Amino acid sequence: MLGMEMPSELQARTIPGLHDEVVAVLQRHLPAPARLVDLGAGSGAWAARLVSHGYALTAIERDAAFYRFTGAPLIVADLNEPFSARLPGTFDGLTAIEVIEHLENPRAFLRECHKLLAPSGLLVLTTPNIENVPARLQFLATGGLRMFGRDTRYNDPTHITPIHTYMLERMMRDTGFSLVEHTFNKPRPTVTKLANRILSRAVAPLLRGLKGGDCHIFVMRKQ
Repeated sequence: MLGMEMPSELQARTIPGLHDEVVAVLQRHLPAPARLVDLGAGSGAWAARLVSHGYALTAIERDAAFYRFTGAPLIVADLNEPFSARLPGTFDGLTAIEVIEHLENPRAFLRECHKLLAPSGLLVLTTPNIENVPARLQFLATGGLRMFGRDTRYNDPTHITPIHTYMLERMMRDTGFSLVEHTFNKPRPTVTKLANRILSRAVAPLLRGLKGGDCHIFVMRKQ
């Protein structure tokens, strides 16, 4: 069920609540029992969530020892390499939850995703939002990108590729995808300190352009 408790070794390593929100988006566009591949499965927490909702799932993860979920088969592959040849056939959908920012070449990754999808198949992708108000304030104050450093709980030194909406939309067109939906997770108090939240609310009306929550949620369709 949604929000189910996971064993400690399968706890999600994402912003709290993100998996719940992505499940709702996925069910709206691609209900179970669709055939899915979870790209960059990690411990298997997201894979377990998808299987619990009735999806037929295959997982891809580079580190086989880290993947602990026994309810879906694992394909060991590096997403920085041509990984589509490791999977037979095509699939109804792919998920990449907080993955693309860890990769060296987002366009190459999207091309590999395109190869794995059946006609009109969907890719659901999340990534840190560097365009929201806290991120803009951090960049103004420090010159650094939010969630791409070492100074807070959710910053990660393995984040190497910040994704800007305008550039991702160009990547979609270049690699054969169209945008179905673009939304955000709901901002979480645990991510942003109280003083920063107050300042963000005060500054937000003065800023133009995209804002949103802490993570982008993109739904793309294979053209």
